[in-house]
Amino acid sequence: MKSVLALGILAALAAASTSAQSVQITGFGQMVAGSVIDGTRSPTTGERSFPGTGYDSDWDFKDESLFAVQIRGDLNDQWSATAQIVARGREDFDPEFAWAYVGWNGGKGLSAKFGRQRIPLFRYSDFLEVGYAYPWLRPPHAVYNFQFSNYDGASLAYTFGTGSWFSTVSVIGGKHESTITLSGQPADQELNSLVGGSFETVYNDWLTLRAGYYQAEVVIDAQALNPLFATLRTNGFGNVARAIDFNDDGSFVGFGAEINHGNWLVISEFTKVQIDDSYYTDKDQFYITGGYRFGAWTPSFTYGTRDADAKTEIIGLLPNVAPLAPLRAAVSQVVFSDDLDAEYMSFGLRWDVSTNVALKADYTQYENKGPAAAEADSIAAGVVFTF
Repeated sequence: MKSVLALGILAALAAASTSAQSVQITGFGQMVAGSVIDGTRSPTTGERSFPGTGYDSDWDFKDESLFAVQIRGDLNDQWSATAQIVARGREDFDPEFAWAYVGWNGGKGLSAKFGRQRIPLFRYSDFLEVGYAYPWLRPPHAVYNFQFSNYDGASLAYTFGTGSWFSTVSVIGGKHESTITLSGQPADQELNSLVGGSFETVYNDWLTLRAGYYQAEVVIDAQALNPLFATLRTNGFGNVARAIDFNDDGSFVGFGAEINHGNWLVISEFTKVQIDDSYYTDKDQFYITGGYRFGAWTPSFTYGTRDADAKTEIIGLLPNVAPLAPLRAAVSQVVFSDDLDAEYMSFGLRWDVSTNVALKADYTQYENKGPAAAEADSIAAGVVFTF
């Protein structure tokens, strides 16, 4: 039903464009093939996997492929409506709304949006799925690893210039609901009372600096953990269940910088993510990319890390006695599952075939030296485009 509705609205807006010059239709997409060519095999499936993708040992032509159409219509001099419909290969190309908002332009640098839009956590949040807009085949997973990207609410932005600096201050408020995968099973996630803001400034079109802070009440129905929660509460350890569960405040801090000067390209982002009173670890995440343009060719190298120490104090809430050994083992498994000492090294190549088409290739090595030790080598290539 969702796919039919999205396609119906798209067809109606496309038809409207034949009679209204104020309606603009643009689009983007990518067709990518990838595989995991080496690494740790799952003890249950025997397959290799790579974080952030659905790749395994076989070549996959759908997982990172997508097609999107964006429609923008001017309602009057100040108001507009925008919808972005994305069909992702990993979801069998079922179209859904990534954006659906009404925009207001108040003049003098002031603007606002109301509806579904991207959570502006990262440097490339607004272009998250527009592969043509960035040098990599995919944004670095060391930082860009959330299973969600949108929220429903409002945003307000103020843009201004001072000398050679061009800056934007923005604030948002709203909520987010989605289904994510946790411990291999679906989990309903809510970000309530989501608020935050960012500041981004550009100097002479070649230096970009960015900082942002966001917080929300995080509620996750972790179905995979419900049996453990029930056992803990039955045995009088409801405090341990509460310490593991997701039902408290979370915060996100991010800093970014980009140098795009002459033939040189340097991009870096650092983020810190915290969720209070849960087994979710405080994560420090970072990447840096360096690239150099040789005409239409841009080779690049990216190094990234994710560091997080398991909250072992949760295990200490259970007495270390023999009758509780199985329960302590189950709690320990959950707590240490989120311990990270991960490293990424990626070699990428981009070839700009034309002004709206590029070919890209990527080879990435991943290793997690934490308790859930794993490593994987992935290779992928594809074509990205806009229209």
